Amino acid sequence: MRTQPTSLRARPRHVAAGALAIGTALSAAAIAVAAPGGAAAPAAAPAPAGAPSPAAGAPLAALAAPSAKVQDRRLRFDQRVVVKGRAQAGSVVLQHRPAGSRWRSIRHTAVSADGRYRLAAKLRSSGRVRVVAARAPAAAEAAAEAQAASAVSRSHRVAVAAQLVVKRRTHRADAGEAVKVRGVLFPRKRGARVTVEGRVDGRWKAVGRASTRGDGHFAARVGARLGTTPLRIRSAGTKRNVATKAEAGAVQGFRTGLASWYWLYGSPLACGGTLGYSQLGVAHKTLPCGTKVTIRYRGRQVTVPVVDRGPYVGGREWDLTGATARALGFSGVGVVRTTV
Repeated sequence: MRTQPTSLRARPRHVAAGALAIGTALSAAAIAVAAPGGAAAPAAAPAPAGAPSPAAGAPLAALAAPSAKVQDRRLRFDQRVVVKGRAQAGSVVLQHRPAGSRWRSIRHTAVSADGRYRLAAKLRSSGRVRVVAARAPAAAEAAAEAQAASAVSRSHRVAVAAQLVVKRRTHRADAGEAVKVRGVLFPRKRGARVTVEGRVDGRWKAVGRASTRGDGHFAARVGARLGTTPLRIRSAGTKRNVATKAEAGAVQGFRTGLASWYWLYGSPLACGGTLGYSQLGVAHKTLPCGTKVTIRYRGRQVTVPVVDRGPYVGGREWDLTGATARALGFSGVGVVRTTV
């Protein structure tokens, strides 16, 4: 009986396993030969999916804090704060922290090839400013959000004043009457207090007060004094804005009096000289010679010096020269409003 020869054909899975084993052994031997001293070099661990490559940017901690110099630390409302400095980074972000608030980014820019930068942004409230650096604009924004201390400049205090918008004009009224001084205070808010000051006897004194409406507008009542009183408006400081002031014109207080006019051209004047046809002036019994008197009559106004004495007719207080009467459109006898 013939016996069948034994089959030498291996199964496919056995062949694949053997080949893998042989390949692994050869690879290990090759690494051992290549490594110094014959020691096997450890294989590098694969990088996690989505991780940035080392060339994509160094860690933020490797960046030095940028230098920052504020050009002007006292600003008007809505004025630009300018910060200059140097940074070993590709981009910088300017941050502002108003009093009682968090840091917020307000401007970013690229750093020039020589390491210099310049940032400028408008401010409406006092607070502190600083600069955050990173290698790229997106990284700078991320660094600013993370507030990484290693790439943040020293912060600087910046004071921003409130703004008063007031029309400078001369308010006219009879002495004892009140006029309204109007304006707008920025930032606009309800209930802010403003004070109107008048220069009286060489000193500034409070002559009126008001509170702002929701839109920032205000109107203060000011009593008119005889004569001309310069005015200004002051706003007290707050946590967000420092105190400010603005000139507001003046208030003129007038009194009424009976006047006449005279035309004795060529006659001598009590204060010197002779009366001429074009001589602007007024006669008064007691005011010192040369005193400036403002006279209003039917919407016209002139300011002339005291040049003579008189009038000496009962009830009349002023005697106008012919030129003064013509400038006012005055004739005969009438009531004028005057202030000194």
